[in-house]
Amino acid sequence: MGPSAQREEMRGAHQLPAGQVTASGAATPVRPCRAYVIASYDLGVDRYEQLWSPVILPAAVALVPWLRLGARSIVLDAGAGTGALVNAIRSAAPTARVIALDASSQMLRIAHIQRGAPAVQADAVVLPLAAEAVDAVVLAYVLFHLADPLAALKEAARVVRPGGRVGTVTWASERAERAQALWNDALAGAGVPALPPRRVDAGLDNPEGLDALLRAAGLTPERIWPERLRRQWDPASFWALATGSGANRQRLGLIDPDARSALLARLRAQLNELRPQDYSWEGEVICAVGSKPGTAGGRA
Repeated sequence: MGPSAQREEMRGAHQLPAGQVTASGAATPVRPCRAYVIASYDLGVDRYEQLWSPVILPAAVALVPWLRLGARSIVLDAGAGTGALVNAIRSAAPTARVIALDASSQMLRIAHIQRGAPAVQADAVVLPLAAEAVDAVVLAYVLFHLADPLAALKEAARVVRPGGRVGTVTWASERAERAQALWNDALAGAGVPALPPRRVDAGLDNPEGLDALLRAAGLTPERIWPERLRRQWDPASFWALATGSGANRQRLGLIDPDARSALLARLRAQLNELRPQDYSWEGEVICAVGSKPGTAGGRA
């Protein structure tokens, strides 16, 4: 599904919000608002876990082999969400220790209950860990939500041991399905107010940008590659995600109940008339892995 308020808290899109203009005339993109990002994830956690997390998980799983984990590795999953990646990390290194860190308390609740991961509520740009405390850091679908992506990467570089690795996943592009376009147009036509930006992809949506960012954080890029994602929704699953995502629940809450009910009734009737191909979504992400210069410690 394409760029929209519907799932903008769940992934990135390419429409940059308008920003201020610097003295040089260059636009400075408005950065995501941390409070809105956290609130939308807390509000939409159940549908995220059930419907969206399985769609985006494969690209994050593709990072794991490139982290070069050992039996005694300590892995920080920063922005872990519901902890969906924990099982893949444990499969690659069954005796490794995985720490799930996220700013959303409701996401962490699921990570702890369903995945049994130690849960730490904190911000990825100010990690509550000592220097060189872990062997790997994962920032999957995180950087575009942050006010300062470089600061988060520098924090990851700080807490990882020499020879350790930092892996990221960011959005490159998406092809919106017709169902999503219909949803977007209906909300806009009904005058439903837009929400503050939750993500900005600028500088994170291409290999060159990720290479430069890793280097600026003091990491040595080892591998940067694209991964394709696909999902064939049906009317029921699309509707469940559209009406249950945190961003849409926030946005629809801005209009009065009668107007909201009427809008949703019209939308559902229109969506039910679409063809199966109108529910087909495709996206591409950029996976990147960088290492911290130095010799690895002895956690084989």
